[in-house]
Amino acid sequence: MLTNESSSTSLEQYLVSRNISPETSIFFDIETTGFKPEYSHLYLIGTAFCRPGAPSCPSGKRDWTILQWLCEKPQDEPQLLRTFAGFLQSYDTIIHFNGDRFDLPYLENKYEQYGIPSPFRKMKSIDLYQDFRPLRSFLRLEHMNQKSLELFLGLEREDQYDGGKLIPVYRNFCKTGSPEKAELLLLHNREDVSGMLTLTRLYSYLNFLEPETAENVLSGDSFPPAKQFTKISSEVLENRDGTKKLLFTFPLKTQVPVPVSRSYDFGYLTLNKSTGKLLLPMLKDTLYYYFADYKNYYYLPREDQAIHKSVAAYVDKEYRQPATKTNCYTKQTGLFLPQPEELFTPAFRRSCDDTLSWFLWKEEEWEDPSRKARYLDSLTRAICRQK
Repeated sequence: MLTNESSSTSLEQYLVSRNISPETSIFFDIETTGFKPEYSHLYLIGTAFCRPGAPSCPSGKRDWTILQWLCEKPQDEPQLLRTFAGFLQSYDTIIHFNGDRFDLPYLENKYEQYGIPSPFRKMKSIDLYQDFRPLRSFLRLEHMNQKSLELFLGLEREDQYDGGKLIPVYRNFCKTGSPEKAELLLLHNREDVSGMLTLTRLYSYLNFLEPETAENVLSGDSFPPAKQFTKISSEVLENRDGTKKLLFTFPLKTQVPVPVSRSYDFGYLTLNKSTGKLLLPMLKDTLYYYFADYKNYYYLPREDQAIHKSVAAYVDKEYRQPATKTNCYTKQTGLFLPQPEELFTPAFRRSCDDTLSWFLWKEEEWEDPSRKARYLDSLTRAICRQK
């Protein structure tokens, strides 16, 4: 069995931001001659890990060792499994890409086949594919395989093979022992492993889309500021036609590797490096607050508003009529901000069927940082829901 060692670097902030310890975590990827462990062989395992005591650089980068074991013949398979199991004893977290569906079940089957205790039973497993699946619509990605994610991040591979095309290469290597064939096998696996280190940068988008909201601790009108949204600045911008927009600017928990700009029903979002911006239209208009229990209201045509029956009893019958769903409202003229969910009340609408509600803008209320944090949390949740 051949052993190959190389190195790579990665910014540790992305792992740390998800409470993943670089010192106790190990990345891995396997290569096999088929999908079914009963009829195929495991011939290569690649890992990436931090050596004990290896410091991080001032830039935040950390050196990772890439260690690979390559079977020189199919009969080396049990030795490879034992070597890998022994190596994992120093770690408590194993990280992979789509390993929940293939790598781990395949290896579990092999360990059972040879009567070797599985090393995964007490380890935490992190599947990067499962973690990053929610980003597909947000990042407008057509495919979610590892190479597609690497291309999004600007990472280009030297390797031109996929796992299937490497099977005859491995068989040729077993027959000839060719160093060139061995390098082709190692290169593909090495780039898979080092590529996973690069993919951790995608956690920056999840850190934005999964703000630490205070929904579970919200009590009454009190609102502890969301930890992600701190140091928020807001500015009212006026266009040449007199319309206004509200610009929120806020620091991101972790820097995004690729700038993102997205348009939504309620505004325009940009994420660039360590800064996020959300531009919201401010609507100057007369909007309506609709009462849900319209059967308990009368509509007053002259006043163009609805009042409760308990009050309408004092109004002459000729000046009132039973309210309907479409006219059971009160009106408000002013400057409004959009809210995808009814966070602030009263919630106004353009019509009774309008799904987007608005709330009245009062400049003095935005001096409260918790109100800004609450609003941005709400908008972020709406962004997560939109395709």
